[in-house]
Amino acid sequence: MKRVPFNFAIIGGGLSAVAMLCQFVDRVRQKAARGRLDPSKIGIQVYEKQDSFGPGFPHSDKFALPFHITNMCAADMGVIDGRPGDFEAWVAANLENLQQRFAWIVAPSSGHDTSGQECNHYPRAIMGEYLKARFQEAVQAAQGLGLEVNLFPQSEVVDLKASDTGVTLRIRDLRSQHDYTRDADRALLATGHWIEKKDRTRYFSSPWPARELMRKIPAGAKVAVIGTSLSAIETLLTLTAEGKFTRNRTGRLVYEPAENSRTFHLYSRMGLLPKVRGKMGRYRNKFLNRETLDGLLIENRGTLDLETIFKLLNSELEAAYGQAIDWDEIVNPTGRPADLLQKYIDDAVNGDGPEGELIWQTILHQSFDMVRDIYLNLALEERRRFDKNYTSLFFTHAATQPVFNAEKLLALLKAGIVDVIKLGEKYRLVKDNDHDFYEFIYEGDRGDLNRDVYRYVVNARGQARSLETDPSELAKNLLASGTVQIEEFRPVSHNAYSGSQNAGEANTAGASYKTGSIWIDPDTHQIMQVGPDEKITKSSKVYAVGAITRGQIINASMADGIVQATSRIADDLVTHLS
Repeated sequence: MKRVPFNFAIIGGGLSAVAMLCQFVDRVRQKAARGRLDPSKIGIQVYEKQDSFGPGFPHSDKFALPFHITNMCAADMGVIDGRPGDFEAWVAANLENLQQRFAWIVAPSSGHDTSGQECNHYPRAIMGEYLKARFQEAVQAAQGLGLEVNLFPQSEVVDLKASDTGVTLRIRDLRSQHDYTRDADRALLATGHWIEKKDRTRYFSSPWPARELMRKIPAGAKVAVIGTSLSAIETLLTLTAEGKFTRNRTGRLVYEPAENSRTFHLYSRMGLLPKVRGKMGRYRNKFLNRETLDGLLIENRGTLDLETIFKLLNSELEAAYGQAIDWDEIVNPTGRPADLLQKYIDDAVNGDGPEGELIWQTILHQSFDMVRDIYLNLALEERRRFDKNYTSLFFTHAATQPVFNAEKLLALLKAGIVDVIKLGEKYRLVKDNDHDFYEFIYEGDRGDLNRDVYRYVVNARGQARSLETDPSELAKNLLASGTVQIEEFRPVSHNAYSGSQNAGEANTAGASYKTGSIWIDPDTHQIMQVGPDEKITKSSKVYAVGAITRGQIINASMADGIVQATSRIADDLVTHLS
C-alpha cells in the first residue's frame, strides 16, 4: 500500500460504510472537476469483519432469512445523497438477474400489499445485494478518479490511537489471527450493530442470527419475547417458519401451525404494537413544519420543550381532521391486541382521508426530516423525559410495519400461539439458577402480582443504545483509553461546542444525562472529548456514524439518517482537503 498525502480509514463495511464511500467519492469528483482537489493524493482504506463489503449485519443472508423483509419503504432506503429512491430503482433494473440468482425472490411486495400504496418491501438480502453493488461501483469510481483504494475483508480493527498527526489502527487478520498496524490521517467509526454477549443459558440477547435462534429453541417450547416492536415481529416470523401462511376464501391471511409449534408471549412496558404503513396524501403541514421549527430555535436560543412540539402536532392533527384528538387512546389504546392490529391494518388499507390516504401518517412523514433537530435541541430534562416516556410511542408510529407483515402477526395472534402482555413500569426479570428458568414478575390490571415462568427468552428490543454493551475489543479499548466518550454532558446549545468550553460550563448545576451514545458534534459527526483540564474539544481526526451514535442522533440507524450523517462527514473532509 503506497503512502499518499491524505489517507481516510473507514472502519466497518456495512450500510454506513457504503453511504460514506458514495458521498465522499462524489464530493471528491465535484471538487476535482473544478480543479479544487487532486484525487491522486487521496487514499481510502476500508476494514470489514465479514468476507464481503456492503450487507453488514442486518442485510446479510447469513443472518436474515428470505421472509425477513425491509420494514421501510424501498423508496426511502437509497444510500445516494439526494436520491432516496435509488434502491427501488436498482431493484427494478436488476429484478430479472436477482430472480435468477435467488429462486425465492418474488416481484415487488406490493403484489401482496392490499393498501394500494406505492410502497415496496424487499427481502433484507436484496438490500444486501444493492449495498454490495453500490460499494463496488463507488470503489471503481474512486479508482477511476485516481484515488488509492485498499480493501481489507475479514479484518477487525481492535484499537485506534489518535494523535496530532493522525490515527494509528491496530488490525486483526481474522484468518490468521495476526495483528498489524496501519496509519491514516482521519478515520470513521462505522462499526454498525452489535450483539450483547450474555452468559445465560437459553437467554438470547438478540434474534440474530436467525438460524441460530431456530436451532437452539426446540419445537414445542414456550418462548418469552422482550419487546413488541419490529424486531419482535421478525423473531416471531423466524420461530414460526415451520408453519404455513395461506389466504382463505375471503382473502384473509391465516396461519397453519406446524405440529408441536412453539408458543409466544411478547412483553413490553406499554404493550404497543407498531402501526401499519398506509398511503401518503397531499395534505401539507401548516404548523409542524421547518419554517415554524426554525423560528422556535431562534426564539428559544436552540432549546426546545416537549409541550411546544406536542402543541404543534396537536394543532396539525386537529386542523387536518377537523376535530379534537383523543390523546389518551393514542398513548394508551384500549382493546385486545388482535382487535387493535386489525384496526391498524384497516386504517392502512382504507385510509381515513378523502383519497384513501392515512392523514396522521401524512403529517408525521413530513416531520421526519426535522426529528433529528428536534431531538438534538431538547432541553436536558425534556430529553430525559422523552427517552423514558415517549420513545416507544414515537417509534410505534414512526417505524411502521408493512401491511403484509402486520397480516402475518394478526394471523399468529388469531391462531392462538402469540399473545401480548403489558408489563407496566414496575416489573422484574429474574433468573432462577437452581431450576434453570426465567421469571417475569409484574403487576396485573387489578394490582395483583403475576409471575410468568419461561425456559427460553429472546431480547427483541432492538439495538441497545449504550456503547458500553458492545462486547467488541475495539469498543472496550476506545472507552478505556478515553479516545471516545459516552455522551453525558448536555450543553445549552449543541452548536456551542468549542475548544474554550469546559464540562462545568456545559451543564446547569449537577445536570447531566448519560445517553449511551458515542459523544459527537452533530454538525460534523466528529467525536467530542473532555481533556484533563476539563476542556471540551472536537476531534479533528475521528468521526462516528450509525448505531454507535443512536443515543444522541434519534434516526442514526435509519437509511436516511445515515445518508444525512455521511454527507456531513464528506463535506467536512473535502473542506479540509480543498
